[in-house]
Amino acid sequence: MLPLADQKMAAFPWFFLLLLYVNSFFMISAQHTLPELTSDDYADSLAPRKTSLLYFSGSDRPGNVIFLEELQKSSSVLQDYGISVAKVRCVEEAALRFCAEDKAYLFRGSKLLREFPADTLFDVNAIVANVLFVLLYNEVKYITSTLELQKLEDATKGKKNIVFTYVRAIGTPEHRYVMEAAFAHGSTHQFVVTTESNVLKSMSPEDPSLISARLVFIHCKSVTNADQKCQRTLSDQPLTTIHIHRFLKLMGLPLVVEVSDDPNKFSSVHLQLGLPVVFILSQQETYEVDMETAEDVAWQLLGKAGVGVVQREKSGINIPVAYNVAVKRPDENSPVKYLKLKEIQQILDLIHVPKEEQPEKPEESHGDPGVQDDEVARDVYRNRRPVLPLKLVPSLTDDTFKTVFSSARPTAVLFYMIWEHISITLLQFFQEVAEKYKGILEVSLAAVNCADWTVVCTKEKITQFPSVRIYQAGQEPVLYQGMMGTDELARFLILFHLECPRQLHTVEEAGGFISGAMHTSLRPYHNTSILGLFTLDMKEGAAEDFIMAARQLRGSAVVGIYTGESASVLAQQYGAPPPAILFSRRSVQKVNAVSIHNVPADEILPLLKWELLGEFPEVTVESLPALMKRQKPLLILFSDGVPSPRNEKHILSLVRGRYLEQYVTCWLNVKNTPAGLLVLKTYFSVIPPLPQLVLISFDSLGQVFALPVGQQISEVSILYWLEMVKAGEEVPVYFLSKDDWGPPLPHYDFLAMMDEVDPNLAAQKIRIRMKSTRSKKAEMSTKEEKRQSTSLRRTIPKFIDGKEESGRHEEL
Repeated sequence: MLPLADQKMAAFPWFFLLLLYVNSFFMISAQHTLPELTSDDYADSLAPRKTSLLYFSGSDRPGNVIFLEELQKSSSVLQDYGISVAKVRCVEEAALRFCAEDKAYLFRGSKLLREFPADTLFDVNAIVANVLFVLLYNEVKYITSTLELQKLEDATKGKKNIVFTYVRAIGTPEHRYVMEAAFAHGSTHQFVVTTESNVLKSMSPEDPSLISARLVFIHCKSVTNADQKCQRTLSDQPLTTIHIHRFLKLMGLPLVVEVSDDPNKFSSVHLQLGLPVVFILSQQETYEVDMETAEDVAWQLLGKAGVGVVQREKSGINIPVAYNVAVKRPDENSPVKYLKLKEIQQILDLIHVPKEEQPEKPEESHGDPGVQDDEVARDVYRNRRPVLPLKLVPSLTDDTFKTVFSSARPTAVLFYMIWEHISITLLQFFQEVAEKYKGILEVSLAAVNCADWTVVCTKEKITQFPSVRIYQAGQEPVLYQGMMGTDELARFLILFHLECPRQLHTVEEAGGFISGAMHTSLRPYHNTSILGLFTLDMKEGAAEDFIMAARQLRGSAVVGIYTGESASVLAQQYGAPPPAILFSRRSVQKVNAVSIHNVPADEILPLLKWELLGEFPEVTVESLPALMKRQKPLLILFSDGVPSPRNEKHILSLVRGRYLEQYVTCWLNVKNTPAGLLVLKTYFSVIPPLPQLVLISFDSLGQVFALPVGQQISEVSILYWLEMVKAGEEVPVYFLSKDDWGPPLPHYDFLAMMDEVDPNLAAQKIRIRMKSTRSKKAEMSTKEEKRQSTSLRRTIPKFIDGKEESGRHEEL
């Protein structure tokens, strides 16, 4: 919305009113989208046999807005099941016990069925799942042991089939999908739900800790003998609404069908659902035996393929006696394939994907966030993909690994463990880099499985997995420490082959380097070129320090050095006498000059890394550690996209004028980094209109301030607001928690591991919690308000004359 502020200033008052209205709408929209009842008349809405979910709200609690958003989403879903959802506003004098606690209540008529603490209804899935779980008590049984399951099987033999479901927790998306399926099929099947992994172990060989949900169909309806066991069919599909209904549809089909027509003309539900059909070709003399064979095959292919028996005499076509099996694929133009097979296993092999080509079954749900202590491994596992064939990334052995030391061409080697999920993910990235950047990379790729070649990894002192090292003949190997992503890894390898720093011999070369003309093919892979300028008498001093620092940036930046006679002339052209460093930023077409006269050698590399981020850096996963290492308050502009030229101009003007030196001024694009939305929701309960300027202090108080909504972003308004913060006249919108983040288990203390490498890297040990809001300003006394309005009139720094806003802010 705010980028519209670039319109003519005459329209600004109308826009400002619109902005306040929209902001007010967002703040209360969640509260007004639900039907709202009063505590006096809510009882009239509880009609006989009508099911209602009512949330009693005594006051506007801090987390209510988010909860009401999820409750609103669930109302349209629950309405399909005949359940009404509403909010009851409690007045102060109301004596209802329902108003005393932050809970939702489920009624059938005027009878209370269940009360739900608000924290158990954490999203729309949890709301729908919990409500249906209560209403379908007779159709859905919850069990905790294999003994309970066995008793249920015995009770349903000859009557119903059982749909058994394992979910990690009540209220997860999978639990909701099962409950919705039970609502539709509960009269046909007996549904069973458990969250106990030991029950799943009794029917599945998989490790329950690696499974978010699983569905098993237990065939008890056809069992007539009490001593006979019910057969079980395990679904290998993720637990979603579509897959559940599809699976139950398949389980309800006849086990074997008789086909008396041409198999090419045969049609069935299996084919419509994209599954093949296997035909056992029979003749009258062997019909009974062939039917038994077909049933045996059908049980093993249940849910994967249909099975039919074709009587040759009735099919109307001449099928050679030599063939005994036929397969029809779901493709419309695919003809029936006739085969001569000897064993049932050969039939199964036709349908089952060969083991080496079997993709891992995807886990769609991210339901229970506490199922693994290693959160990184958990997310990587849930989002994993099948390992690609490593045609372009050869696997090295103890013999072939020796070649990386003698090759003139750099070789990037991935050291990994085959059983470790993050290793497998990076192995996939390696393959993607090789395929996507084939013909561009001047670095070879290879991999070493340390589970097989422990000697190689021990000699190379590999202690962390996965690790990437780049080897080149005659040089020490370089450890890759960047982001573990396809494009990030490729960008590093593309820049790695460049000499760093590149020695430039003429002023023309130096000029071409700083203008970007020397590396035009590399423009998509870097934004900033760095050029060190030194006179001839500086070769052994400042120039040497620069070279040592530049070598640490190999693969991360394009760096050059010029020590010619014209270095002084070129440096003076950009306003910094040598020794100097020029930073040419292609995105803004600007050259920034920094003099390193009297700069200690150990401060040159941090200076280079900081300047690479830019004058107004973007907050990303990759840049955040570097921004935190500055150990200054963060002044962040949260933006829905790239900041508008106008806002960027005002902030850059302050940065270049050195008015914001005590802060780390940066911006965050919530489209590229969605975590920014969660941060804003934590600070404001709802997402405020963007862009929003926020100041986060990491001192002992941990205060968070926000530029008041509706204020125009300008040099004067920003400086005035910051001066108000300094003087203690601005009320924090939130406080950061003083508690450190602790590890989920002692073995997963990742922040401590990071601190061992760099004591400042894990400085972001911050947990955010709400303490106060800007609404506290209303509680100020009249005397305090008067002091606030007058005490800062002379605290604004005198800004540059001639700014466009200066005339409009003379009253300050």
